[in-house]
Amino acid sequence: MKEPQTRKEYREQQKREQEEAAERDKKRVEVEREYARDESKHPEKIQRFDEQTYHKVSGLKQKLNWAIGIVIVLIVLVYLVLFLL
Repeated sequence: MKEPQTRKEYREQQKREQEEAAERDKKRVEVEREYARDESKHPEKIQRFDEQTYHKVSGLKQKLNWAIGIVIVLIVLVYLVLFLL
């Protein structure tokens, strides 16, 4: 079983945890900046990705438009059946 901590020990533990979190955050920011610098040096990767996704997105847009149209038609049919017949 864990022994109870004194206030001083608890404050020291909290301080250590905060310092470790700050250190991890600094390292994360540094890695993100390095990644951003590397990506800005290679814009052709981004362009190729955009071309690939463009074709996928355009196909999905078309399917979504059809789905919306079908749903609207079905709603109108349900309205006609429920209230006019």
